[in-house]
Amino acid sequence: MAVIVSKKEEYPDVKAYYDALTNHIKALRKERNISQLKLANILGHSSTSFIARIELRQNQANYNLGHLILLAKEWDLDIHDLLPPL
Repeated sequence: MAVIVSKKEEYPDVKAYYDALTNHIKALRKERNISQLKLANILGHSSTSFIARIELRQNQANYNLGHLILLAKEWDLDIHDLLPPL
């Protein structure tokens, strides 16, 4: 019989990891002097509201795998360089 474990129990630090990911990408964005609008455009959005929600950690907005792939290509990085350590 399989035991079902809630995501909260299985990944107790996932929010902290998303926070670290967000802060890391924000730091990379600022190092490259990239505006929120430019980052939004790279990710296929036309306004800064999406990036602002992520950076302010509002409404559980997060970067997804597709976003990380686009950023890695745009910034000529390995996708692992976008991820904070576990």
